[in-house]
Amino acid sequence: MLDNRPIGVFDSGVGGLTVLETLIKNLPNESFYYVADQGHCPYGPKPLSYVENRVVTIARHMQNIGCKAIVIACNTASLHIKAAQKAVNIPVISVIQPTAKYALETSKNKKVLVLATKATVNSGVYAQILLDGGAEVKQVACGEFVDFAENYDINDPIGAKIVADKLEAVKGFDCDTVIHGCTHFSLLEPFMKAYLGDKNFVACGGPTSAALENILSENNLLCLQKTPDSGLIDIFTTGDTQKAESAMKWFKAGHNQVKHIDIE
Repeated sequence: MLDNRPIGVFDSGVGGLTVLETLIKNLPNESFYYVADQGHCPYGPKPLSYVENRVVTIARHMQNIGCKAIVIACNTASLHIKAAQKAVNIPVISVIQPTAKYALETSKNKKVLVLATKATVNSGVYAQILLDGGAEVKQVACGEFVDFAENYDINDPIGAKIVADKLEAVKGFDCDTVIHGCTHFSLLEPFMKAYLGDKNFVACGGPTSAALENILSENNLLCLQKTPDSGLIDIFTTGDTQKAESAMKWFKAGHNQVKHIDIE
């Protein structure tokens, strides 16, 4: 199979690049079209109807430019996956279901801490999947982590204080697994490890990558061979390109120059 069409990946900002990084590693023959919707970031505090409109608008854009599948690499946006699936006729997957299921499979004591935006926490999506799987769950809304990842150097020591302030209330929770319920949050994992100790930190990239590969295979969409037209990485922002490049200095995968795009 040589379906060289790109896979669309999007997030409110640069956090979804943590997912893209894993997708590139695990699916090296595929091309990716990434959108950081920084002109509308953050999604977490905004009304659900506003976020749903952005999700549908970006999904339609990705279908229109020729993407063969879409990954919603944002937990808050993933709450609106059904709306996206109705709006387009290509496969759309979210990060939530694969990540929650993987956390259940890998947790030994079935005590799971979910760190997410306020919208994701309030939706109860992670909690329901985990509770249905027999886990004990605590959730913490950590929208401040998104602001840190988008606006600070990820090595800035202020990150340690931001993490400590948010996680103080759950430090005594004897969980063995922590879900990064926002794709930005794995960028703060070193601070979390320093504060919470050695846990099974579950980021969205790995589980989502496996789910994407299954969907592509089931729909005969996999690109199994490298060609001059495959393996291309295009990154766009609806915000300022310089700000985007500054916020994604940690992203090491080869890619074309970040470009501005208006998606309305």
